[in-house]
Amino acid sequence: MYPLLLSILISAPADTSLPAPVELESITIVAKQTDTHHAGAALVLDQKQLQRFQQVDANTALAGLPGIYASPEDGWGLRLNIGIRGTGALRSSRITLMEDGILTAPAPYSAPAAYYSPATWKYAQTEILKGSAQLISGPQSTGGAINFVLPTATEFMHHRVFMGAGNYGQVRAQFQGEIPISQRTQLLYGFARQGASGFQQSSKGPTGGYLLHDGYVKLQHHLDNKDVHHLEVFAGGTKERSAQTYLGLTEWDALNTPNIRYAAAQNDSMFMDRFMVRAGYIYNRPHGFFRVDIYQQNVHRNWYKLNKIDAGNGMTSLSSILMNPLNYATEYNGLQGLGSDSTRLELKANNRYYLSQGVQVKGQYSNRIASFTLKHEAGARIHYDHIDYFQHSDVYRFTLNTFEKQIEGTPGSAGNKLNGTWAQSAYYRSTIRRNQLSGQFGLRAENILATGINFGTDYQRKDTPEATFNHSLVLIPGASITYATPNWNYFVGAHRGFTPAGAKPEVLPETSIATEFGMAHKRLPIAITAYQSLYDQLLGADMAAGGGSGTGELYNGGSAVVKGLEAQWGQTVKSIRIEGNLSYTQAHFTESFESSFEGWGDVNAGDPLPYLPAFTGSYTVQWTHKKLSAAVQQQVLSARTSSASLGTNDLPVSSVVNINAAYSWNAFAVQLAVQNLTNTQHVVAARPIGYRNFAPRMIVASLVWNFKEAEKK
Repeated sequence: MYPLLLSILISAPADTSLPAPVELESITIVAKQTDTHHAGAALVLDQKQLQRFQQVDANTALAGLPGIYASPEDGWGLRLNIGIRGTGALRSSRITLMEDGILTAPAPYSAPAAYYSPATWKYAQTEILKGSAQLISGPQSTGGAINFVLPTATEFMHHRVFMGAGNYGQVRAQFQGEIPISQRTQLLYGFARQGASGFQQSSKGPTGGYLLHDGYVKLQHHLDNKDVHHLEVFAGGTKERSAQTYLGLTEWDALNTPNIRYAAAQNDSMFMDRFMVRAGYIYNRPHGFFRVDIYQQNVHRNWYKLNKIDAGNGMTSLSSILMNPLNYATEYNGLQGLGSDSTRLELKANNRYYLSQGVQVKGQYSNRIASFTLKHEAGARIHYDHIDYFQHSDVYRFTLNTFEKQIEGTPGSAGNKLNGTWAQSAYYRSTIRRNQLSGQFGLRAENILATGINFGTDYQRKDTPEATFNHSLVLIPGASITYATPNWNYFVGAHRGFTPAGAKPEVLPETSIATEFGMAHKRLPIAITAYQSLYDQLLGADMAAGGGSGTGELYNGGSAVVKGLEAQWGQTVKSIRIEGNLSYTQAHFTESFESSFEGWGDVNAGDPLPYLPAFTGSYTVQWTHKKLSAAVQQQVLSARTSSASLGTNDLPVSSVVNINAAYSWNAFAVQLAVQNLTNTQHVVAARPIGYRNFAPRMIVASLVWNFKEAEKK
């Protein structure tokens, strides 16, 4: 058996007006804004805010929020690409993803690129941590963290049914609710099935669709009648079957025929299965709580996709063809199915198994000494995860859109290795408050041993493999000061950022020093924050999603600086609600270096960090009158570059308009949502391989039924 992991997370007090405060408080991270125990520019979105425009893609739902950078990939949100405050957005590999305070990426230390993207329909709220607040999460502590929070027990029966349909074959069905089993036991559940036929066109018709099954059950049991001892058992899983590809388009095709898919990728497909179980015990006291969780997550995915093409000149990389189609005219014709009988395609089965498991404890205690209020938070985590590569490649003859397998690869012949990580982490954070002034001081420790085991051609794994090791022991301090007035919190903070280095012994962890200062209203969504992050030993990854060979190996680059300003504003005037978000970012390398990483290239000091827009923003106007409501939203990103050494912004300004209208009566509601109202299919990325466009206009009509049992008095 692999070792288990013990980790600490602490949350500031949650809104005690909600039912089951112990269970909620122990799985949340961010305090309500009126609590000065929490400093920093954190964001909290409830389910209504996240689902306002029925965006199936979490990248678009989160885009435009202060300090958040999102890069759509497939149009359906099957791959979450989120960055926070200048971190890279590629597969959300530079932020920490959690569910109910538990690490949720398939292998957060060994392979942080999140092939599992949380389906946002099921979450009661989403917490985005920035600044020194993220010290309690880890292992990524540079830009930020996201904690997806499932519903907690209300102790009365309620059910919600959502049925929706839309263009491009969209079908959605969601069932969620709570069933009281006894006075002390509640069962919470959620199940969803959603899919689409796709909006891309190939020689065989619509493609690029998907089918996703997602669900969970959570049992919460009170061991006594005094609200002291509690048990929680959770099981959840996801099953994806999708016709997705790494192959994008040439720049000309992306601008002129954005919805086509080249014929050579018509057999590309993804199979992914995920299952997670966890059990928790909570001990609640008037001045604090203690919680322990044990968890295990297994993920298997096999992305069978076009890797190379031979049109008579030897196997050629797809990236080279799409970036220089005139120089590879024969290969480009082959991608379109116009090649000769000698055209060969290499399809690679990126078959990988992920394991993540551990034990996590956390505790919180508050007391008073004279006129001082003290809050102590501490915890630890023991964790193990790994990614197991067992891949092969097949070769097909491809002519006139016909595939004929000629060589069947041996399983393991295109990747036969296992990268694993043992990690122990702990932290302590103390908050001291007197009158309007409070100080928060914390220290996190990470002890990480990463291993790389390469079995080579030993496909049965019987012989002694080649092994590499990389050990990191780091201390990550953070501090903040908050001054509170009756309506405002003013704060300043600083912390050290850290990103694990992987298994190659010569690679060093990425480190940074981050500072922030700002102000936030206690009741209204009004805030402004300025920040700066100084990066050293930037980490790049050899990922196929970023244009690399797909080995997953990390390597160091140079240094960089990211400066930014974030603003948030909201106001209600009679029946109209107006909300606005704005981010301004300056990000560039401060050191020259040579790199084979496609996103960097050969960098000169002063070159911009790729995929980081100078401006991002959004505004929303919502009108409500009795049972009728309507809303409009615009999300904007300024132009950006896909490579630091490119010298130009090849990704243009992005502007997307979304609208929504809803009518409710009794327990029912009908809704019509339109994403990308103007059908602006601008280029949004030049990866994984080739250019990609924003999804076309999406229309979804839905019916919602809510049943609630009268609350017990």
